[in-house]
Amino acid sequence: MQIKFDEKMLVAQDLSAIGNLSLAVAIPILQVQKIPLAILPTSLLSTQSEGFGTPAVSDCYSFVKATFAHWQTQNVNITAALVGYIDNLATGKALYQYLNQAKLELVVIDPVFADEGKFYPNLDERHLALQKKLLQVADFATPNLTEAKFLTGQMQSTPDLTQLAREVERLLRSGGKAVITGVELDGQKGCIWLEEGQLKTCFFPKVEGHFYGSGDVFAALLASFLRQGVSFEQAIKQATSLTQQALIQTADQNVERSYGIYLGELLPKLAKGISHED
Repeated sequence: MQIKFDEKMLVAQDLSAIGNLSLAVAIPILQVQKIPLAILPTSLLSTQSEGFGTPAVSDCYSFVKATFAHWQTQNVNITAALVGYIDNLATGKALYQYLNQAKLELVVIDPVFADEGKFYPNLDERHLALQKKLLQVADFATPNLTEAKFLTGQMQSTPDLTQLAREVERLLRSGGKAVITGVELDGQKGCIWLEEGQLKTCFFPKVEGHFYGSGDVFAALLASFLRQGVSFEQAIKQATSLTQQALIQTADQNVERSYGIYLGELLPKLAKGISHED
């Protein structure tokens, strides 16, 4: 699929001065594949919100509102969107209003608010409600397993995965599809999704330890492939494989995991182009 330079993809996430995640990984992943961007920080943080104590945070709500107004006067051509972490509820509401009115060709929502059975720092039930609202304008969603449980109220330790995926998809707009990440099974970890009502999986050997920003990398990869016209299944398989490779490469760096995901080998691979065949 040929994407014209004026056909911008909105990328709305937080920007951390320290921590290779969120916008810091989404921007290079998308740009190296020649996807034109409209970059919109939802908040600015001195570090990511975990692993460095309490970060300094700058609220971007006024900037977001003014930016949307300015883009409108300049007829900026936004045709797709990837939305990630949002800590300010008013900012989330502004994004929902924009997406609900814009009628974009592609909207990917990564409902970032929880992991490992609990909310992220300073997020709560109000952010869960916000994400449910945002999913109403999503074509695709990428919740992790914890987020999928919160979104559907299926909090049991081992939910029926087919039912879980079905319930998440019911939160999306008509025809929307969801892929649930961070699912572990028999020493492997990966994604689940539905194809014609049947559960599909993509798993790889688990890389031990917690990786901050792995979901951000996956969502950016998935959005980039979907933006280029790749099928949902192939986009998932490629995004899962490349994310797993990035985790292995990050582990090989032997640095504090709070600093996020190492992209030094992933970006050159993306620049050369990815085959989306089985």
